Amino acid sequence: MFIIEFIKNNFTLQHLLIVGSFVLFSMIVWLIKKGKIEVKYSIIWLAFSITMILFALFPYIVYVLGDIIGVINPVNFIFLTQIIFILLIMLSLSAVISGFSKKIKRLAQSNALLEKRIRELEEKMNKR
Repeated sequence: MFIIEFIKNNFTLQHLLIVGSFVLFSMIVWLIKKGKIEVKYSIIWLAFSITMILFALFPYIVYVLGDIIGVINPVNFIFLTQIIFILLIMLSLSAVISGFSKKIKRLAQSNALLEKRIRELEEKMNKR
């Protein structure tokens, strides 16, 4: 019970953002080290986590940028930033998927041509 009261009284949104951003950054670095994600695909994730760490450690940045853009509530600016990063991540993933789709199509066509050549060669060998 004491722990829950302590968290309620002392754990603010800023603390949650700091902890969450550092956890996200640590997970990304861990995934890169384990080879689960390539560096070129993780750059936008690293930028996102570093931006959130900066916003959490220096909330004045959020207030200034929010005023420049015209956002009334600083939390809305953080949500706006997160939505922008999510859209960027979706766009980059769409580009990667499109590239893989083209490569798979070319690979399937190449495979079909090779199979056709093998069948033709087998037919020639059987006729002899």
